[in-house]
Amino acid sequence: MTGLSVLRHAYGLMEQPGRLTAEDGNERGLTAVNQIYSDLWRREHTEAFEPLTHLRQTLDLSWQYLPAMTYGVAALLCLNEEEEGPYNRYLDLYLRALPRTGGTPYRRADVLFTEGAV
Repeated sequence: MTGLSVLRHAYGLMEQPGRLTAEDGNERGLTAVNQIYSDLWRREHTEAFEPLTHLRQTLDLSWQYLPAMTYGVAALLCLNEEEEGPYNRYLDLYLRALPRTGGTPYRRADVLFTEGAV
């Protein structure tokens, strides 16, 4: 699975497959893929995350992560376009797909209101 294949699936879900040809190397698509890839990476790996530098790179995730990747990327693309209805739908699908990945949830530390936080 490559970043480009995930982006293709996401645009297919959004019923906008024509956008991919214009956005093959688009920074926005790469950023969306890397954001979800980063979230899912920590469920399967303990080593440091390395983002994709281009969409044709292969994601180092198991096949069961494809639905979560696709829904998460679609949600972020809708969020960028300020489409609240589709965003909520894809976010819900993403959250439902997470438990099916089989990975361990990654807990981020809340540092916003801790002592010494800047």
